[in-house]
Amino acid sequence: MPILIIAFVLFVLLDIAAMLWGYDSRDGIDSAEWVRRQEWQLSHLAQED
Repeated sequence: MPILIIAFVLFVLLDIAAMLWGYDSRDGIDSAEWVRRQEWQLSHLAQED
């Protein structure tokens, strides 16, 4: 039982740390993600040549 309590407390602390110092990577409705993906793909294809 003590291990279960310790694991629960660790998960709660990790959740709090994620809320405080985490990064929100969600894109908005007007995101140009497809443009970034296309540019990324083209830049990696050019590096292979």
